[in-house]
Amino acid sequence: MATGREPFQIFISHKHDDHEAAARLAAVLSEVDEQIRCFVSGAHLIAGTDWNAAIRTQLQQAHLLLLLFTEPSKNWDWCLYEAGLFTSLGDEHSVVCLYQAGGDAPRPLKALQGVQVTVPQLALFLRQLCTETWQVTRKWRLGGLKHKGAEDDFLAAAQQIAELFPRPRAELASEPNLTHYPCHRVVLDLRGCADAQDRIPDNARVVEGEGATSTFTMSLFNLTRGLRGRTWKDLVDATGEPQGDWLAHLNKRHAAAICEQQFAPALNTPLPVIDPHTGLRRRSDRPMIDEIQRAPAGDLQAAGPEALRPLQLTLVLDPVADNPYPPPATASAPPAA
Repeated sequence: MATGREPFQIFISHKHDDHEAAARLAAVLSEVDEQIRCFVSGAHLIAGTDWNAAIRTQLQQAHLLLLLFTEPSKNWDWCLYEAGLFTSLGDEHSVVCLYQAGGDAPRPLKALQGVQVTVPQLALFLRQLCTETWQVTRKWRLGGLKHKGAEDDFLAAAQQIAELFPRPRAELASEPNLTHYPCHRVVLDLRGCADAQDRIPDNARVVEGEGATSTFTMSLFNLTRGLRGRTWKDLVDATGEPQGDWLAHLNKRHAAAICEQQFAPALNTPLPVIDPHTGLRRRSDRPMIDEIQRAPAGDLQAAGPEALRPLQLTLVLDPVADNPYPPPATASAPPAA
């Protein structure tokens, strides 16, 4: 609704995966005060628009940039580029980073304003944004958006914003795990593995337990007994073909995934599993790369080779229905003369 007052422009920077959350955040902010206008990239660009020029124009018009920093392990290069471009326009251009409770803002933005996504912290930020607007961004010189605000309104808006963010892992850990995984998963810890960029390292630790590599999955490799602390090499050796084509093909897909390349998910060459008692192949699975978690981008120049390093790899095992290794054919007797 038009108010006759100059609009307060907010540029919401977000990852593509968080587009719905960004749009909902814009709706919440517009309800806090009708003078607030939000630009959400992707939602407010018309098809055929020069999006790069349009984003620059919106950044120049904005009084404030809000960054939705939802998941530190993701790649935030583009959002950090938008924030850097915005601050480069002048000292009066302010950035506020919304980040998970118990977490931290990305390294390049630690010197700037940040708000933990808790209801009290968000309510405090919204109150200051509305009643002491010039304290949040010096680009705004027209006083507070509101001379006063109802505390219940700020708390209600803060609750809606907090619900847009993933719940902290520590909070989820205290609840029963109701997740069902319909297939076998192998989760590997790649932290500390020097060669994790080019191949799946032999010394990658198998993460065992609920929500990771289950005992049932380890039984496929006959590795349910004995000491824990298994490595990827232990699983590879258990297949009976540690130098097989399946591993070479999987390593190529791993290297491609690190570079964010697209590829067919399943291998044509399956991973065999050998029964240690009979020496025969018991079953075969096609391993697929399901997820790679990486370190935060941070300051790429300062971090150097550590930036975006892979931290955890999840493989899904797709069982092969038909036996790709049929027993050798026996010679038939020659036909009678």
